[in-house]
Amino acid sequence: MNPAQRTRPLVWVRHNAALITIVACGLALRVIWLLAAQPTPVSDFHAYRMLAEDLIDHRQLGYPARTSFYLPMQPAYLAVWMLVSRAATWLALAPIVASTASVGLIYAIGRRIYATRQTALIAAALFAFVPMFVLFSPVLATEHLFVLLMLAAMLAVVTLGDGPPWLAVVAGGLAGLAMLTRGEAVFYIPALVLFVWVASGISSVTARIRTTLLIGLGVLVIIGPWYVRNALVAAPDAGLSTGAGINFYFAHNDSGTYGWYPEGSPLDGLGAEEANRLGWELGLRYLREHPLSLVDDIGYGTVQLVRTPDYALFWSTQQVTPGGDPLNPESFEDRPISYRWMLQAMLALPVLLVLGLAALVAYRRWSRSLIWLIVPLIVSTWMLRTVVYWAKPRYGYFLHVMLVFVAAITISALVEANRGARIEGTGAQQRDAAAGIS
Repeated sequence: MNPAQRTRPLVWVRHNAALITIVACGLALRVIWLLAAQPTPVSDFHAYRMLAEDLIDHRQLGYPARTSFYLPMQPAYLAVWMLVSRAATWLALAPIVASTASVGLIYAIGRRIYATRQTALIAAALFAFVPMFVLFSPVLATEHLFVLLMLAAMLAVVTLGDGPPWLAVVAGGLAGLAMLTRGEAVFYIPALVLFVWVASGISSVTARIRTTLLIGLGVLVIIGPWYVRNALVAAPDAGLSTGAGINFYFAHNDSGTYGWYPEGSPLDGLGAEEANRLGWELGLRYLREHPLSLVDDIGYGTVQLVRTPDYALFWSTQQVTPGGDPLNPESFEDRPISYRWMLQAMLALPVLLVLGLAALVAYRRWSRSLIWLIVPLIVSTWMLRTVVYWAKPRYGYFLHVMLVFVAAITISALVEANRGARIEGTGAQQRDAAAGIS
């Protein structure tokens, strides 16, 4: 190894010292919170742990019956960690690692959609340090792996203009893996394709068509086998998950209860496959008969998406009562934490929302790439959760990650304005001093 090769890593470390510090501090905060909160997987998070155990012990997703309700990527990711240990604290490192890795991806995307490196570092720091992301990080939720995969797909897409054609297949494959983590990724593919056509820098129409088809190929290669599996295991119309129709019905029904149905729902007692099919049927029928219901739902759903993300503290501080069932909400409770009030107050501050709205004033700083990638993803999330399905604060997690990119513009503008004011003040002092001497 020649001297240049030996010093290259050191040069990279020195050049990226700020990013390394941000990532390391973000990881440290997440691990410290894990040790302080000691979260117990409950509700769906316990279900994912059980599904991961099924993959290891029985080589199938769900046991004794295979499930078509849950998607496979989160259990598969946890199963890899289970090869070392099944302890709850160890498994909590899995989402923490995914969350920490996302800090680096946000920076990498920022380097391609911002005018300055400083703004990319600010975006990475926001995701590393904003309390919502830190407090939710040790929970065995699908959001952490999903965001990691979506950010990786976004990074591949913003690199397409300078990269080889096969990178489009990679972008589609990553988006497909995101779909198999959280089905909502289906609604984000159009935003990625829109970027290809409007802001990717691919000038030829033929090349844009080829890139779009290659992205589609990458998606199909990943999700195709899962579609076939569900068609064989559950029903031909099961799709990605039999939970889709059930949630659609909860979003559009005559119960008067947003996002759920009180006791006595027509879906009660049905298997997942039949409930999925009936849910789509009843939900679509209700929309045809009551189209104006969307007006009320959109307003309420929007509020839910941007409301205080108290779920981050709630789910990371749960414990199961002695002899209780982790799947039964009546069997788990808050773990006593003396400074809970302070954490709740920190979560109540709508930092990202305020900074994101303030960035509208600095619209001249919005690059073409940011406008045609981040904004469509924000709009897609809003459409998904206020028009197609239903919203609650936790479903706004990906929206808040996208707001990180917008909020960074505001902070960067303030930093540069402050720096400019200092320089101008120093210059004025020097001029005054020179005038006094003369």
